[in-house]
Order: sequence, then C-alpha cells, then structure tokens
Amino acid sequence: MSSNQACHLVFMNVKGAGHVNPTLSIVAELKARGCQITYFVDEELRSYAEAAGASWRPFRPGHHLWELDEAGIAKYVPEGTPKERYNSLPQSQARAAELLLPALLEDLLSLEPKPTAIIYDPFVSSARVAAHVLQVPAISTLTMPGPAVLEKPKVVQEAWEAEPWVDGPRRAIIAQYGFDIFEEGMPLEFYSPVLNIVTTIDELFMPPAMGHQQERFGSFPFQMVGLLAQASLKRVANASVAEEGTVAETVRAESIVAAVDQSLLAGKQAIYVSLGTIATSDIFYRKPFGHYGRENGLADISGRELAQHVFRCCFEAFGNKDDLLVVLSLGPQEDILDGLPPLPGNFVTSKAMPQLQLLTRCNAFLTHAGANSMHEALGHGVPMIVVPMFGDQPLNGDSIAKCGAGINFRSPMQSLTTESLRGALDQLLEPCVGPSECNPFQKAAKTMAKKDSRCRRPPEGS
Repeated sequence: MSSNQACHLVFMNVKGAGHVNPTLSIVAELKARGCQITYFVDEELRSYAEAAGASWRPFRPGHHLWELDEAGIAKYVPEGTPKERYNSLPQSQARAAELLLPALLEDLLSLEPKPTAIIYDPFVSSARVAAHVLQVPAISTLTMPGPAVLEKPKVVQEAWEAEPWVDGPRRAIIAQYGFDIFEEGMPLEFYSPVLNIVTTIDELFMPPAMGHQQERFGSFPFQMVGLLAQASLKRVANASVAEEGTVAETVRAESIVAAVDQSLLAGKQAIYVSLGTIATSDIFYRKPFGHYGRENGLADISGRELAQHVFRCCFEAFGNKDDLLVVLSLGPQEDILDGLPPLPGNFVTSKAMPQLQLLTRCNAFLTHAGANSMHEALGHGVPMIVVPMFGDQPLNGDSIAKCGAGINFRSPMQSLTTESLRGALDQLLEPCVGPSECNPFQKAAKTMAKKDSRCRRPPEGS
C-alpha cells in the first residue's frame, strides 16, 4: 500500500495476545506509510494499540464474546435450556454482532475521514456486516495457521447455526442490515472474500478442509506473510495481567533478561516455560475446559489443574540443575503455586514475560503452542516442547513435531510426566557433535526460521 493521507484503516480485534500482537506490526507499518488508524479492542489493550500508532475505540456496550448477555438469553433461549448448551464462544457470536452493531456503526460513521477499509480478526462477527453497511473492503488477519485448525463436522456446524440463540440474531441482522453472516461465514470463522492475511508460512498453512469449509471458503484468498513481530513495539505479554508499562514491570522484565544473559555467559542453558493466556485466565482457571478440551483429554480438567500439573513436572524434571536456568511465566492468578513443592533455586518467575526477548536467548521453549507463541518460536529458531490445550493448539503441536522442531504432548494429563518431560528436554538440548551431526530439533527449528524470513521478504519493486 502506498502512502496516502486519505487512507483511514479501522482494525477490530478480540482481547487476546495471540490475536492482537501480530496486528501491531501492521499498524505500525501502515502508520509509517501515512495511514490514519483506528483500533477497536477491549480497553485492557488500549495502550498497545496506541503505542503502535492507532487511535483507540471501545466496542460498545462491551465485546460480549464468550457468553450470551441476559437480554439475549431472555429473547432467544427457550426456558429450561441447560446453560452449558448456549453459553459458549461459538454460540454467542451471532448475538454479539446483533448487540454491538448499532453502536459500532454509529462510531464508524462518526470517524473522519471516512474509513477506507476494515481489517479484522475472524472471531469478530460484526466486522463484515459493518464493512457491508459502509461499503468498504473487509480484510481479515488470521493469526492461526489456517482455517483447517478450526474445522468442525458439518453436522455440528449446522446444529449450532440452527439453535434459536444463533438463528434469531442472524435473522435480525439480515432484516436490519441486509447481510447474512453465515452465507460465507461460520461461528469463529468470519473470513474475508477479499483477502485474508495469515501470519504463517506456506509449509505450515492449513487451507480450508474438504467438505463444509471448502464449500464456504474454498474461493477465498489466503496470503501467508510469516511472523509479524517487532521487539521494538509494546506487545501484549498476558492480556489478563494488569498494565505492563509500569516502571516496576519494566524493571522486572529487564532483570529477567539480565539473569538469562548471565546464565548463558556462565555456560548454562536456558528454557522458557509459558502456557499462554488461556489456562490461567478467569474463563478457565477454576472450571473445566469442557467441550473445548474434550478431544485432548481435558474436558474435566480446569486451567489451574493443567497449569499445576505442568509446573510440578517442570519442578521435578528441571529443578536445581546447576547447568540450567528455567524462566517460568505464571499468569495473573495469585494462588497458582499454592500446593506445589517449593520453587527450585534455578527457576525465575513472573506473572508476564518479555517473550520475544527471551526467545532470542533461550535454548528451548515449553509452550501450549498457541499460534502466536508457535510462530514466534519458529521465527527465532527455538525448538519446542508442546503441551496443547484445545482449538488450534493440538494441531499446531502436530505441525511442530512433523517439521521436526519439537515434541508434542497431546492429552498432557496422561502423556506428560516428570520422566517424559526430562527426556524431551534432553533431546532438544543435546549438543551438536559437529556441523554434520547437529541436533535434529535445533536444525529443524533454524530451517523454519529461514523459511519465515524468506516469507516476510517484500516483493520486488514494493
């Protein structure tokens, strides 16, 4: 896109580090090219959008993403319907669009100059409706490796769309705005027929799966752009942790990075451990993952139980090793370490971590393999131990294992033990004997980093 003073791009996103972080690089680049940027996202992430160069706007009356509002329940849910049947993210998206669109369109129409395009996350169900009303292009930013990671059986998809709390809002939107959100979309999958920017590389891309996804999205353009991450930008480390721009948090991040540097200079190795933002979020910390985690053996396991299982295995597998520093991201919950053994002396902890800075230094990464974390690790050539939860994570872990850059522990409550974890790290950290006998995990991760670098190279003449 060339520099244009009349260019006014509107971003829309959900509250999630993995969804927001890749877009910050796009915002900064477009701002540098002369575009005006307005960013709609929850207030907790306001400072990140503004630091990248955007003007911030909230979703009004609030971005009800994970559950139906009380008015929506009264209007659409038959009396006596079990709450677990309708109170989930896929089931709430049509109602979220109906609820948000009046204020969203009012805010969009008040912007000066008029928006020239809407750039949105595919979880934002109202974005394409707004673009239709404003008669501007809609472009999605897909921060997962591709649509196939969200594939659902056609019978499940059709059952969701037939539910009254989904079909009712859908019909209301058609009647008011003349746009059917499910004609070319599905819950969680509101892609763009104009362009979908995918923050992955060709080797990891998962196109629309044969069948229902192909029927709806098979003709849509998906453009791989590689890892979008600038360490110089203010980035979301954990969307559930209080503002990280404080002096105390900055000092803490600097001290952690310094501790890693000192350990490396002393001949030690360092491993970074982070389960992302979901396990320790208020949504799942104290309740089971339910249907989200069923296929990965976690339906009856809470975020707290999973995190403590992983941390306990880490303490026992890696604790008090003189040649290893473990950097552990705890998340926002104050009681996350309650009931666990004492923190080993070679562990450094914080609620949130400067992930990009750590990935440029650490020798291995234990991760849940959210798309953001997976791509950042591969972009920096860091091999991974994967402990997935749900969504795209198990498939991302499979991709990491398939390309040889790590080891995937599906159904982690059974597969991840002290012994299996210790063995996995030993494999990832095994030193190279020579150029011809390099550690295969390290070699594969560096190969993927080179492919990412080539993917992000701008086209000739751009």
